Amino acid sequence: MKALIIDDEDSVQGILSAFLNRYMADKGMQGDVASMSDPVQSLFELTTHGKEYQVILLDVRIPRLSGDEIYSSLEQVNPDVIKQIIFVTGYPEDLYERFPDKKFNILQKPFRYTKFAEKLDALFGKA
Repeated sequence: MKALIIDDEDSVQGILSAFLNRYMADKGMQGDVASMSDPVQSLFELTTHGKEYQVILLDVRIPRLSGDEIYSSLEQVNPDVIKQIIFVTGYPEDLYERFPDKKFNILQKPFRYTKFAEKLDALFGKA
């Protein structure tokens, strides 16, 4: 499994990376976890290599270019990547205010590993 974490906070990146590694170990999977904190570089990565990732953990409130702006851009240039995104946020209302008619895959902060694993299981059809 190849995963990408996009979050401006190093501590959150560390937690998500640890949870992804635990999830892969629990499921007997091999994988690669990458983290990015620059939203502009992240958007470039997703527009050019987004299909390589099985899961993208995306923060909503990121300085300079928010997660919902990244999502909106991807809808236009690489819509196939959208289904791999799990928004990791303490502010889900930000998404629903901007996109009132859309349904999102959201992991709301704070969360425990069990909730994290449930979200990944659902994404991969293992629920």
